Amino acid sequence: MPTTLDDLSVQILSLSQTGESASLDLLTELKVQLELAFPDLITRTLTLLAWCGAGSGRCSGYPLHEEVPGLLLKEIPITEIVASLQDPRADSRHYAGAVRHLVGWKSRPRQRKDIDALPEPMKVRLLQQARASGDQDKQSRAERWLTPTRAR
Repeated sequence: MPTTLDDLSVQILSLSQTGESASLDLLTELKVQLELAFPDLITRTLTLLAWCGAGSGRCSGYPLHEEVPGLLLKEIPITEIVASLQDPRADSRHYAGAVRHLVGWKSRPRQRKDIDALPEPMKVRLLQQARASGDQDKQSRAERWLTPTRAR
């Protein structure tokens, strides 16, 4: 979690204890704090991708507090996620977060369309990241969603 959100960490971590999803109020507060700390959308998106890739890294069966960065990423246009991953600062942490976010269950309102909009070299890199994770669930999801264009 970005240190700029430390004052909300108890609220975020409590989601896993209560079994409740993040409230709209909490998500709004997180978004406001992130925008203040990272006014540049690329930097903010990279921050969210790195956060999403941290923790258990699993695409399902993870502690509920780990869904928070994905909920925030869901609102970022895919064009901005692509631009962020093409930024020279993007590294394996960001790609790990992108894999987790993009191939997760119903992670984006137009998930198939968004993934289809990814440049082919980016899909290949994301697929390599998933394969290197050692997580069978993530690998099979990535194979299903990111395998270069072919009959699906």
